[in-house]
Amino acid sequence: MVEPISEPVVMADSVVSVPAALSPAAMLLCEGLAGRGDKFALRLRRCQSEFSEENVHDLRVSTRRLMAILAMCRAVLPDLKTKSLRRELKFHLDSLDGLRDAQVMLLFMRKHFRRQAAAAPLIAFLNMQETHLIRQVGYEISLINPESVVERISALRTLMERSLTGTGVQGQILATVDETYAEVQWRRINVNPDDPSTIHAMRIAYKKFRYMVEIAGPLTPAMPPTRPQTMQRYQAVMGDIQDLVVFRRTVDRFESENPSFDMAPVRVFIIERCSQRVDVFMARMNRLDRFWRKNPSARFPWKPPARVEGPALIMDTEED
Repeated sequence: MVEPISEPVVMADSVVSVPAALSPAAMLLCEGLAGRGDKFALRLRRCQSEFSEENVHDLRVSTRRLMAILAMCRAVLPDLKTKSLRRELKFHLDSLDGLRDAQVMLLFMRKHFRRQAAAAPLIAFLNMQETHLIRQVGYEISLINPESVVERISALRTLMERSLTGTGVQGQILATVDETYAEVQWRRINVNPDDPSTIHAMRIAYKKFRYMVEIAGPLTPAMPPTRPQTMQRYQAVMGDIQDLVVFRRTVDRFESENPSFDMAPVRVFIIERCSQRVDVFMARMNRLDRFWRKNPSARFPWKPPARVEGPALIMDTEED
C-alpha cells in the first residue's frame, strides 16, 4: 500500500537567474507555481487520455503538489485569490479517493486472499465498485479543462511577479513551513496508538508539510540525498494504517449488507496487520525531528553545528 515516488525532487541549493525586481526566493515561488501548474495539466491530459491506475496516482500526486504551493503563495501574499482554485482541486482530489481506495483494497485481497473461496464475494464486490467508479470519476475528470487551469495559474503568477518585489520573501516561505511543521508536531503530541484517527490527523498535516519542504528545499542547506525518500516512507506507514482502517469499515459494511458471507478471517487479518503497522509507526514516529528545524531560531537538523575556533574551542573541550 506504499505509494511510489513518481516525481523525484532534489533537495539542494540552486542558483536562480532572476529579473532585477525579484529576489531568488520570489522567483523560486513564481517558477514553482508555474511548473506545478504545467505538471498538473500534463498529468490531467494523460489521465483523460488513459484512465489507468498509474495515471490516476500521478494526477493525485500532482494535484497535492499544486495545492501545497498555492497554499504557500497565499501565505506569502494574503491578498492573492487562490481559494476558488484550491477548492476545485480539492473537489477533484476527493473524487479520486474512492477509486484509489477500491484499487488498494483489490490489490490487498488479490495478494493475501486470492486462493480463499470465502473472500471471492468481497473481491467480486470490489471489482464491481472499481468498474463503477472508473466510469463515474473518469467522466468527471474528462470535463476538466487543463488549459483553463494553466491560464489561471499564469494569471496568479503575473500578480505574484508584480507584488513580490520587496525583500523578505525567503523568510516568509520558511516561516510558512515552520508553521506547517508546528501543526504536525502538535498532531504528533496527540497521537494515540489505540485511536488510528489521531494518526490520520497527523498524516494529513504531514503531507502538506512534506510538499512544502519540497518547495522550500532550495532555500535551506542541502539535505542528505536520501531524505526525500525517507520522508515519503515515513508518510507511507501512516498511509498503510489509514488504508487498513478504511478496508475494515468496508468489510464490516459489506458483511452487514450480506450476512450470508463470513468475513471474519479477512477482518482478523486486517486488524492484526493494522496493529503491526501502528507498532512500526510508533517506533519511528520521533524521526519527524530530523525533517525540519524545531523553531525559526534553531538550526536545521541536517546542518552540522558551527565550528568554534580558537580559545573558545579549547574552553569547550576542557569543560567536557
